[in-house]
Amino acid sequence: MDYQRYLYRRADQLKEIYGSNAFVIDLCTEQDLMNDETLELFDETGGYSNWLSFLQKNFSKPVIPCALYIELGREIEFKRQVSAIVAQFGKVCIRTSVLDEFASTLYGWALDATFPENIVLCPVLYYIDENQYDKVRNACEFYIIDVVGNSYPDVLIFAGSSFPRYVTELPGCGDEKGSFPLIEVRLENELRQKYPLLLKNKADFASVHPHRYPTKGGNWVPRIDYVDGGNFRYSRVRRDKGGYAAAAMRIDTPSIAKLPKCWGADQIMSAKNGKVLGGSPSFWISVRINCWITQRSA
Repeated sequence: MDYQRYLYRRADQLKEIYGSNAFVIDLCTEQDLMNDETLELFDETGGYSNWLSFLQKNFSKPVIPCALYIELGREIEFKRQVSAIVAQFGKVCIRTSVLDEFASTLYGWALDATFPENIVLCPVLYYIDENQYDKVRNACEFYIIDVVGNSYPDVLIFAGSSFPRYVTELPGCGDEKGSFPLIEVRLENELRQKYPLLLKNKADFASVHPHRYPTKGGNWVPRIDYVDGGNFRYSRVRRDKGGYAAAAMRIDTPSIAKLPKCWGADQIMSAKNGKVLGGSPSFWISVRINCWITQRSA
């Protein structure tokens, strides 16, 4: 099997980025991002031996690998995989949708293969719509009752994001500016208050919309996003009217001063001072992500 072409290169990039820090590693399941190499890793033969071989050749503690699973996969192969991952790395992550009906079964299988303190549970919430908040919160509580029960894992993290695909589609958000609440933080705080012994860690999509859509060309409007208290805010100005520089000028200095000390905040202040160091949406998404992660990890 020739994994060198892509997977090993990606592994090297991850190790360079994270260094000696712990992180959870998983495989993307977006169909248009998968290839023959990644599909081979989902072969459950020998307890997902292809996945285990890739992990053993490229990673070591404190990396936490996810246990792979396939539809109608066999219990014995999943358990073999979990046992092997724990033996090599000390911990294993079980990632599912929060609504996955098979989540309880997978956790039960994992508990048969190792102790709960060796398991990280990551039920994914994806996009959190403010109008669906009660439904999402109930789904989290049902997961805690139905999946976790009395077998507390080492870590339980609900990962979601309230950042929309299009900010201007939200109520009260205009063409030039707008504000909307950080629903994922509100949810996290409420759940932690009710389950303080279980929910101790932060988790989210780093202010990124969690669903992937095909990239299309066309016209885009320069926009700078930032967090102010419990809300996302944005400043948006068309390119023929000043673009990113004008958008930054419309952000008041006290709001910028509230941002964490980081590269992202420096870019906003630089643009406000008339020096725009990046002119693409991807650059300013990186600015938003950097500010978010810095603030959340403080």
